[in-house]
Amino acid sequence: MDPPLAPTHTSSAPKGRNKRAASDTYPPPPLNQSHSAKMASTPNILHRHIHRKRNIAAPIWGSDIASTPAAFTTPRSPSTSVPPNHTCTPINPFNVYKALLRHHNLFFQFALRLPYSAITALYAIDKEFHYRLNKFSVSLIHDYAKYHAPLASYIFSWRVYPQLCISDPMLRPMDRREWLARDVPSFRWVGMVLWRESIVRSILTLLGLEGLRLPAGVCGAVMKFWSVMEMKTQRLRISFLQDRNIWTDADFFHFQHFLVKLDMRFTDTVLGNGVGGLSHALLTQRSLVPLWKVLNGRLVLDYDTATDIVVRTYLGTDLDTDAYSWLDDETENGVPVEESGLLSKEGWELGGKKMESVVDLVIMESIERGLNVQQYYLDFVLHGFVDEETGKNLPAPRLWRGDKKVTVQKEGWPSKELREKMIADLDRVCGMVNEEEDDAMDTSG
Repeated sequence: MDPPLAPTHTSSAPKGRNKRAASDTYPPPPLNQSHSAKMASTPNILHRHIHRKRNIAAPIWGSDIASTPAAFTTPRSPSTSVPPNHTCTPINPFNVYKALLRHHNLFFQFALRLPYSAITALYAIDKEFHYRLNKFSVSLIHDYAKYHAPLASYIFSWRVYPQLCISDPMLRPMDRREWLARDVPSFRWVGMVLWRESIVRSILTLLGLEGLRLPAGVCGAVMKFWSVMEMKTQRLRISFLQDRNIWTDADFFHFQHFLVKLDMRFTDTVLGNGVGGLSHALLTQRSLVPLWKVLNGRLVLDYDTATDIVVRTYLGTDLDTDAYSWLDDETENGVPVEESGLLSKEGWELGGKKMESVVDLVIMESIERGLNVQQYYLDFVLHGFVDEETGKNLPAPRLWRGDKKVTVQKEGWPSKELREKMIADLDRVCGMVNEEEDDAMDTSG
């Protein structure tokens, strides 16, 4: 019996209908040569941008992360074996930003340390950050304000500013009323708190750079004064000042200490404007921003600007219009009649009742409490110039050009005795004064 033929020599007729004959060669040639050449010349696609918008967060978090190469790989060659039922799933690259968002503990620390501009931008452009912040909005907003403005967030409470609140993003009920969402502070309140704390600290820093130092408690007293400044009725102002839980006795001492230093700054012969009542006029405005602008030089007070401030701040009956007739003349001062003295009227309206300045109300309340603050005016003047323990002069803080931080020298200005001794020694070394004449020389001048 002959052995069976090899596959290469098989040439038999089809066994049935629609059956093809076996090939005479092994292995069979490719079905389509052009298809194989096309498969081999296919480029390796790394990533695709399909209708993708510009990433506005790129300046903060860097450029876009390229799409994973595993999702768009070249087709496998016919010789490569692929296990059955195997699907190629793309592996997403590690994203540190997303990892921080999805971490239970690091997300809160990450959000607290973001600048105000960055956290508001991420809240607006990132859906995942937006949702997670809304989920913990109440705690995060409070913690963020306390972290960046610990004092202002307590004094300027969000409960006093309902116009800066929003409904709870997660629709949590108010007082067990499921149909009514509670009010929570918004980013507008956070921005106001950060702005006011920076303004108050900047005012105290500008005074300190001129040698007019103030104790630490003045910062809180000035912020409380700002909160009373924006109240539009005198009764509400007096009620806040009379509340001992809000305004303590120490706050009245600290604020009048601030008044003394401010008068010293404006009446300085070199740096000041030479007007004693300028501090009272600037503290009668609606906020402390005009005072801050005057101290840092953004608002230059000339004759016309000062006249405009005085006419808008005080009533005509409080001004000496006999000696200064232009204060009561609209054509000369340029202030409309309906805007004259609005800051001294309740509601800041034309038909409002007369309202005393907050500065006068603070002084009147300190007198009502019997604090006798006038006994400490000399101490207020000398504070920050002389060390109470050693009696030496304290060095004044300086902000040199090109530096961002305020520096304080190790030693202050030498005392009068030391200066006279150094001058006498220099005169003796230079031969200008003999030793016999040294005792008779007067160096006090």
